[in-house]
Amino acid sequence: MGKQLYSLLVLCFISCIGATAQPTPRYFIKLQSGEVVTANKIQLKSPLFKSNHFLLDDSLKYSPAAVSIYQNEDGYFARIEAGNNSEAFAKRIIEGPRIDKYYSSRTTYDHYGYSPYGYGYGYGMPRTSRKRIYYFSKDDGPLYLFTHENLQEALSDNAASATLLHNYKRDKYINTGITVIGTGLMALGILNSQQTEDGTLKLSPVLYAGAGVLGAQFVFNLFRKDKLTQAIQVYNYQIKQ
Repeated sequence: MGKQLYSLLVLCFISCIGATAQPTPRYFIKLQSGEVVTANKIQLKSPLFKSNHFLLDDSLKYSPAAVSIYQNEDGYFARIEAGNNSEAFAKRIIEGPRIDKYYSSRTTYDHYGYSPYGYGYGYGMPRTSRKRIYYFSKDDGPLYLFTHENLQEALSDNAASATLLHNYKRDKYINTGITVIGTGLMALGILNSQQTEDGTLKLSPVLYAGAGVLGAQFVFNLFRKDKLTQAIQVYNYQIKQ
C-alpha cells in the first residue's frame, strides 16, 4: 500500500511539473540595439491601413525598422537595407561556418509600352514581375551582392574557391564569345538567304549553323553548375575540415 501511494505521489509531482513548465521558444528577433526577443510564433504583418509590424505570440509588436535579424517558421532572415517591409530582408538559403547565401524577391516594374488597350500594360498600368536578388555574408557580417567581384575579395584566402571563381570568369568570356559567333552566323545567314523564282524563301545553311551554335550553348548552360555557389560551398567545407 505504501509503495503504491509513493508511486501515485511521484506521478502527481511529474504531472504538475509538466503542466507548469513553459515550452522553449523556437524563434527570435534581434533588434538593432542587439537585444534578442524570443517567441513561439513570429509573423510579419502588413495591414491595409496600418504600418507593417512584427507580431510575436499574437501580443508583442515591433517595427520592422528596429529589427536586424529574425527567424520564424519560414526561415532565417537578415536585413539588407533600411525599410519596414518584407523586401528589406533576405532569406538565408545556405548556412556555412563562415559564408552564408541569401536571396530576396523584389517587385520590378516594366517601362510603359504600347498595348491594344493603349500605352502601358493592360489598362494603362505598368507590368510588374518578381525577381530574385542574391546576397552573401561572411562571418555574420553585413550582406553583399552575390557577384564575382565581391566573392573574389571575400574568398581570396582559399585557393580552391579562388580557382572556381577564376574558372567562372573564364567561362563567362567564352560564353560571351559563343553568343557573338552564333548571332553573327545567324545575321550572315539571313543576309545570304534568297527568294526563289516561285516566291519561296531559301534559307542559307549558315543561318542553321548559327541557330545550332546558340541552341547548343543554351542546353549547355542549363546543365552547367553554378561556380559562384560552388566556391562558397568549397570554402565552408574546407573550414569544417
